[in-house]
Amino acid sequence: MSLTVEAAQDDVMNGLQLPEGVGLTALFAAYARAQETRRTDRLFADPLAEEFVVRALGVNAEGRSLPRLGPAREDDSSHLWNGLYSLFSARTGFYDSYLLDRVTADCRQIVLLGAGLDTRAFRLSLPVDTVVYEVDTPGVLTFKDKVLADVGAEAAIRRVPVETDLRDDWPRELLAAGFAPKTPTTWLAEGLLMYFQPAETDRFLDEIGKLSAPGSSLAGEYLTRRTRLTDIPISDDSDRAVATVFVSSDQGGPELWPPSEWLRAHGWTGDGPDLVDELNIAGRPVPELFNPHKPDALRLRLFSAALNPRDDRPGTANR
Repeated sequence: MSLTVEAAQDDVMNGLQLPEGVGLTALFAAYARAQETRRTDRLFADPLAEEFVVRALGVNAEGRSLPRLGPAREDDSSHLWNGLYSLFSARTGFYDSYLLDRVTADCRQIVLLGAGLDTRAFRLSLPVDTVVYEVDTPGVLTFKDKVLADVGAEAAIRRVPVETDLRDDWPRELLAAGFAPKTPTTWLAEGLLMYFQPAETDRFLDEIGKLSAPGSSLAGEYLTRRTRLTDIPISDDSDRAVATVFVSSDQGGPELWPPSEWLRAHGWTGDGPDLVDELNIAGRPVPELFNPHKPDALRLRLFSAALNPRDDRPGTANR
């Protein structure tokens, strides 16, 4: 999601200028995918992620470590980055499996809400009749398309960028881009819901439901509660700057917990694993940010859900 977090950008970037309209959140997610891709035990491969990072920072990392981006670094010295990296890496694998499962079930209209610098249209083996709508702000998609053009990346399926802010009338823009509301849709809201207040997430999910044909599905994630500075071990000033921005940007997300309850209240059925469980399955350490043994521990649940039949949705009985 590319809701901007530029308030602390000068502190984090130490004078470096990011491309206009490209927020730190999008770059952090790309950085984590690039870092994961460099591992021999990687959970996935995203070769384009490093291109976004080095071109945004104006450096060449060939044969060297990735350039530092605030707390993002490869030397394991930032507790904050260890937590964010673990989150980005684990959820990427979960959502990759979700999307591949859905297209295998012939649900091949995909909408990435707050797509950021996502490259699944290029890196996943999707059937040729798949269409992927990437919804995000103009600044993010302009930068993304320029990098993709510069490196000669071509998607084997139909990819449709949709320039809009998810706080505006994004359904209108999606429909104008050719989205087919009578076709089952595979929706993905990755790294998104925490940036909305509870009532906003309710409206957002209802908007998705209105655009969804029978057979549609949705995946996303959210936290048990709003993040606090005390959740985040601080290694240095750049950690502190980013932690402050993330905490202030966290608007709470859905109010109901677990996600199955929130989804059921809006006509969907589903749930999913805790982030810690995903990390354990992958054989990855649990970072201090998500230490489940702390008092009032911060937890994150990933989910995937199916749209209920119309008669089983709230407010539609006996119609």
